[in-house]
Amino acid sequence: MARKANFDRDEKLLVAMDVFWRKGFAHTSISDLTDELNINRFSLYNTYGDKQQLYYDTLDTYLKKVSLPSFRNLESEGASLPELEVFLKSFAELQRKRSCGCFIQNALIEHAGEDDDVLRKGNFLFDHLIGIITDAIKNAQKETLIPKTLGPQELARFILNNMQGMRVLGKAKRYADIDAALSCLLVLIRK
Repeated sequence: MARKANFDRDEKLLVAMDVFWRKGFAHTSISDLTDELNINRFSLYNTYGDKQQLYYDTLDTYLKKVSLPSFRNLESEGASLPELEVFLKSFAELQRKRSCGCFIQNALIEHAGEDDDVLRKGNFLFDHLIGIITDAIKNAQKETLIPKTLGPQELARFILNNMQGMRVLGKAKRYADIDAALSCLLVLIRK
């Protein structure tokens, strides 16, 4: 019978997420994980399985605890242009605070479309973003805050593309470029 771990599994999962987020999958060794989680190899394997499974678990944790909660206001039923603008401004500001970018975006780039589980998680995040942005645009178009020049989903995809570019610029610490891109994006949304 396996012994019960004498540490908080979810707490250590957050630490592992941070390690993978900073270093990537390939550059994170088991020793890195055991050192930063402050557990031995046996405990790591017994609790999380192998490095790959731990990585997938940390991507899920990122979605549940970091990424998705940041969408709350934009997900509200009546979200419109004001919520979209606040979300985009907050998103741009976040790029200054966390220079290692989006964990999911990093995983997609690192695995170059070759890992189906990573692709599934990335597509879930992007589809969710497109969905909630589309809904906000539909509401804003009904309120005549955004013209109907483009379809809501087309505009949402355009915004998603810009957001991913902002992530890369944040990693390069090109904050003036992010500010300019955000200003242009906000003007273009209204045209």
